[in-house]
Amino acid sequence: MEEKTLKREFSENKVKDSYAKVAWFYDFWALLTESKAARKVIELASIKDGESILEVAVGTGQLLKELLKRNPNGTNTGTELSPGMLSRAKKRVSKLGLDNYTLETGNAYRLPFEDNSFDLLVNNFMLDLLPEEDFEKVLSEFYRVLKPSGRLVTSTMAFGQRWYNKFWHWVAKRFPGLLTGCRPVSIVSYLEKVGFSVEEVQQLSQNTFPAEVIRAMKPDEKYSFVVRH
Repeated sequence: MEEKTLKREFSENKVKDSYAKVAWFYDFWALLTESKAARKVIELASIKDGESILEVAVGTGQLLKELLKRNPNGTNTGTELSPGMLSRAKKRVSKLGLDNYTLETGNAYRLPFEDNSFDLLVNNFMLDLLPEEDFEKVLSEFYRVLKPSGRLVTSTMAFGQRWYNKFWHWVAKRFPGLLTGCRPVSIVSYLEKVGFSVEEVQQLSQNTFPAEVIRAMKPDEKYSFVVRH
């Protein structure tokens, strides 16, 4: 039987407060549960040096650091709602000695960018904390700022395919604060609804924590091809 997506509400102040509390140990948590998905995001992004790249919700900058390394001659932009996480991201990427990036506070519901601005948009473990009824709105913003044939690569907490993955759904249901409100979600249908062509969907598990990584494209023509693993 298909699991239902747990209800969530969005409060900008609550998100800022939640991530201010976990910023100090978030990197350790990510190493144990999210780093495998992050590596897959980089792989599916297929970055070509010289592109315009946007990461929405940079967190502490772990993934952003890898984007910058692969796009030193392009333009790189990062946004983050949580000031505590953004501060850590700025500190991390400043050590690279690059100047071709901008980092700013930003809200995924209202991205402060022109239409058709980016070749690639990356979003790592953010949609799974938003209300399901807001998925279409946020994904429409992603679609808007991408250029035609632009790529979206996103990762979320997933329901998982193994019995032990279900533990995390139970945690999200019984103790949502432990996961800062994140829970398993499925976004493929929402991507397709706003106009994306979904090209690849991969299910991963790291230390029992389930994730889904998706590559989609803003098409010039209306067709899609999905590869599932």
